Amino acid sequence: MRTVTSDSAREVTVTVRRSESADAEEIDGLISPSAQAVFGRVNVIHLLEKANLAVTLTNEKGDILGHASFFDHPIGDLVDQTQWEAFLQEHFSAGQCTPLNTLFLHLFVARTDFTTASVKEIMRYEQTKTPFLKILVSFDKIHISCLALICHRKAHCPRPHVRAARVEDHNDIIPLLDEQTNLLSISHQPFFLAALIEAEDEEHHTAVCEINGVAVGFICASAEVNLKLLLGRFELSEFDEMIKLFLLLQNTPKMLDIVDVCYLCLCQDQNFCVITVPNLSTEFPLLQNFIRLKFCVFPKITNEQHRYSVESRKFDVFLFGSLVPQDAVPLQAFITQADAEIVGIVIIRDEQDIEYIRAHYNIESFIYFSHHGYDEHAQILHFVLKTTIQHFSKNFFKEVLRLARKSCLYLRIYPSYHSQENSCVHHLHYVLNCAVPVCPRRQIIYPLEELGINAPSRRLTEDQAPFALSLVSRKLTMEPKVTINTRIVLVGASDTGLAFLEVLCSCPHLRFNNLTLISTHGFPGDYNHEDAGFLSTSHAYSSRDLAQIPVRSFISVVTGKLVGIRRKSKYVLLSSGEKVPYDHLILCTGLQYRVPCPTGVDVSQPVTNSQLHSTHSRYTGPVPSNLFTLNDLHDCMAARRWLCANFLELEDNAIVYGNNIDVYTTVETLLKLGIRGSRIHLVLFPPEPGVSSFLDSSVEKAVAMAMENAMVQIHRNCVLAQFNNGKQPDPLTSASFTTDAEPLHLQCGVFINLSNKGVDYDAFNSFNKSFLVFDGRLVINSTFRTADSSIWAAGPLTKFSRRYYIDEWTHANFNSKEVGQDLAAMMLPLFDPTVEPAEAPPPETDRLVLLYKQAKIQGGKLPGGYHYLHVTKPSPTDLTGPHDRAIVTGQPERGDYFCLHLDCYELVETLTCLSLKPLPVSNYLSLYMKHQQLLGQLLSRYQQGLIPDLYRPQQNQHHSEVQFTDSRQLR
Repeated sequence: MRTVTSDSAREVTVTVRRSESADAEEIDGLISPSAQAVFGRVNVIHLLEKANLAVTLTNEKGDILGHASFFDHPIGDLVDQTQWEAFLQEHFSAGQCTPLNTLFLHLFVARTDFTTASVKEIMRYEQTKTPFLKILVSFDKIHISCLALICHRKAHCPRPHVRAARVEDHNDIIPLLDEQTNLLSISHQPFFLAALIEAEDEEHHTAVCEINGVAVGFICASAEVNLKLLLGRFELSEFDEMIKLFLLLQNTPKMLDIVDVCYLCLCQDQNFCVITVPNLSTEFPLLQNFIRLKFCVFPKITNEQHRYSVESRKFDVFLFGSLVPQDAVPLQAFITQADAEIVGIVIIRDEQDIEYIRAHYNIESFIYFSHHGYDEHAQILHFVLKTTIQHFSKNFFKEVLRLARKSCLYLRIYPSYHSQENSCVHHLHYVLNCAVPVCPRRQIIYPLEELGINAPSRRLTEDQAPFALSLVSRKLTMEPKVTINTRIVLVGASDTGLAFLEVLCSCPHLRFNNLTLISTHGFPGDYNHEDAGFLSTSHAYSSRDLAQIPVRSFISVVTGKLVGIRRKSKYVLLSSGEKVPYDHLILCTGLQYRVPCPTGVDVSQPVTNSQLHSTHSRYTGPVPSNLFTLNDLHDCMAARRWLCANFLELEDNAIVYGNNIDVYTTVETLLKLGIRGSRIHLVLFPPEPGVSSFLDSSVEKAVAMAMENAMVQIHRNCVLAQFNNGKQPDPLTSASFTTDAEPLHLQCGVFINLSNKGVDYDAFNSFNKSFLVFDGRLVINSTFRTADSSIWAAGPLTKFSRRYYIDEWTHANFNSKEVGQDLAAMMLPLFDPTVEPAEAPPPETDRLVLLYKQAKIQGGKLPGGYHYLHVTKPSPTDLTGPHDRAIVTGQPERGDYFCLHLDCYELVETLTCLSLKPLPVSNYLSLYMKHQQLLGQLLSRYQQGLIPDLYRPQQNQHHSEVQFTDSRQLR
């Protein structure tokens, strides 16, 4: 905030900010006849949408005092927007105006007594926030042939003087260090700065930047460069010139020009400078002119700067050519030059599927679609830019939009299994730094065949290969991003972890450079897993969802398993021996099925389950090659490949061991693979009291009947006793179980384990050895913190501390996706400067925990070909209250079962579907917690006998309900 004086000598505290679409009405009210005479009739919304830079001045109450909109081309139809350089030079001798340093004023309005103050503050804001901008031009639209007003940067922001530092500058520099650094040397050694300045020699130099004789900036450079460390820790293959320069000069006394930023400005005969920055430091303006180097072994951030950025040499973009290929969609190629050297190229074409993109992605979160012509949207096909001018990427895109007469550029990023569709982009992060990620929209699933000619256009409903979408628009080319270099390491690609990453990567104004995912089998979206089978699903992330969300391109993926946490050194140790350092460690490993440990009892003697003492031991022997413990999609695909190659043609038995919904979905997968039901033995271990695989008993009966019809052998209340009668277990040829009666002996060709679910043993050892509190689960507080303030945890892995006295509630009772989103929301204020820190809660609220509201979802394909979906509200494990009202149609055995339970407020709190036809899951999920009146007076119509089948009569309501909920942004 700043204080300004109005023309009537009234002092007012004002704020200058970027304009928003909500400002349009007030801005329109400020347009006076004189302003209209200069700028013509203006559509303010359209102006704000297309302006490269729009700035608004407000007072403390938020009232708008002034506004200015700037474009990268002259106003009106004075000259073609691609040809204005020659026009200015010919008519106004403005040879200094280039697309890189010039903007044109298209509208300026202000309250009558704040005109002068508005002009000054807006100009000061622009010169501060856009350092490359040197010239502003305004044309008088009425007298266009005789008047052009040009404002130079130096008139409002004088260029500071840079000189060698002197001891006399000490008192001016110390306040800057106190404000902007955390150096302990300042407090412990008050005169260290003076000593540093006095110690200047040929290898150590200091400089200050002064305005009006007062030092306002300080920099120190050293020629002591550890070249071996740089080469070993950072990716420098694209900087061969710098490496050669180091090698040539490493034996010479003068090396400072290539080491730090100061003397590149003073001595421009060298090419590069390097600066290292602590990961936790906030980005300062100087770093915006630097190139961030890729690291090899997770060091602190290093930035490098090339001479183009320092000397601001001539930078031009040209239309290289146009081509109309066989598909008749014209291509345009643009090249960029620096000092007559071609350093970049981009190839675009008109976006042919803009209606599909609009329907499937939330592009209207960033643009008003109606203010952009269909011919103003283009797709980036190829992009290559020399590394040394990476920081000019936004200028490059700004020029491409101007020369191509486009307003929006889109980049599609396809998953690895559709990599042939990807554009040639080098490097991808250059584009991502300029673009905003666009999140997908929840889709309505239409019964197209039934709707016939009333169905939506095929251009909207066609099944295209999924892709993540990024957008570059005119106004975004001058929109700054906050760079976050903090090392955030996430362990576990669970639903909770993926939701956490999705929120962080979807922040349009933040750019996380150090997001790392550690996963046993890599990123789950790197392969198509729609047909993997075996496991049930929470419907949180399908392979299509993972391809569409903006995550994979923003993170580094480390394939490995956590085996240790070193809290003091702040790194995690992986099974491969790799060390991954962190500033914030996020643990979202969830729970895993573990190899079952046989009880070892002698089954040749009569023994029953009641005689067993403990069944919870860790298996430490060799894991048989034909025993599969399925925890994720990688495990499922590996099991599927092994079965197809080694089992289908045999006559051996397949044993499925466990007691949950996953054993039933696994049986269905085996049946679909062509394995006869008589070869499949479903062995169910004793369930925990009050726990059932299906909360709806009628569904359980229908599934049991289907397995009986398929001749699947079912054995209940069985506990694993021995592998291969206690002999060498690999390969596994037989398994023995104790029961409530006689022991069970089964021949075995493959053993699929879906039992013994808990915290992974290696993860437990990591927590235990690092002295994190573990009480059956990893203990956290209400803000996801563990005993270490830099280690966070969420999901079924965790439990709340006992001091909250809510042992019945854990994150396992809630929707994992919602928990992950809340974890990200809890952490964002640590990094986002636009979010004000939350006030400390009252002490009495420290004993409260947040209970979530989104539904718990379970689904899968069950024996009999049934498609199953169960949606219910979160509830503690030992509390299952009765439902108030039930609306039931169909029968499970017929495959048309649909059951809705309403609570006492007539809200849908539970939904169960069992159908022989595929379910439109996203449609049905929108019914959760909706009042029955929103569904067309559903309850009263059901009681009157007007709804014989919920699948059919209510489809219109389902579709309209999805449209209602889609107005809320999908996170």
